[in-house]
Amino acid sequence: MTSHDVIIVGAGPYGLSAAAHLRTIKGLELRVFGEPMSFWERQMPTGMFLRSNWTATHIASPQQALSLEAFQSATGNRFSTPVPLEQFVQYGRWYQCKALPDVDRRKVERVDFRSDAFRVRLNDGEEVRARRLILAVGIAAFAWTPKAFRGLPSDLCTHASAHSRFTDFSGKRVLVIGSG
Repeated sequence: MTSHDVIIVGAGPYGLSAAAHLRTIKGLELRVFGEPMSFWERQMPTGMFLRSNWTATHIASPQQALSLEAFQSATGNRFSTPVPLEQFVQYGRWYQCKALPDVDRRKVERVDFRSDAFRVRLNDGEEVRARRLILAVGIAAFAWTPKAFRGLPSDLCTHASAHSRFTDFSGKRVLVIGSG
């Protein structure tokens, strides 16, 4: 079983940023697991624009070397605010290639803590361990449906995070509960 100082579970903006900063520490053994930007690509609504302002849309990096401006300069890809989702996903993948080309795309199936270390089991059965663990798993696992609606079939009641295209609702009567 391989050992590391830190394991990060998640390769979205927060996981990538945390890893890029930790990589600046000499001698630190770091592993990152996850499919880079997958939630943003597969579960956010097609054609969406980010609500955050320009500076809040940057993925934090050491010395701000991997900013949106750096991405635009390196790729010739120009866009303004609000930032289109597709451009943000491209930016995140560019960031990952520059800062963390060795992201391990395997899924984490289980995390346990035993005495002085975390044990992480991957989807292929391999186990790795680390003294520290950062969970940057995003919001997908926290989709909440009110109790009164949980027993309804999925063709009548779904969570917004289950849809990347809202065109499926075209011509239908839809009730939206919540304001997020």
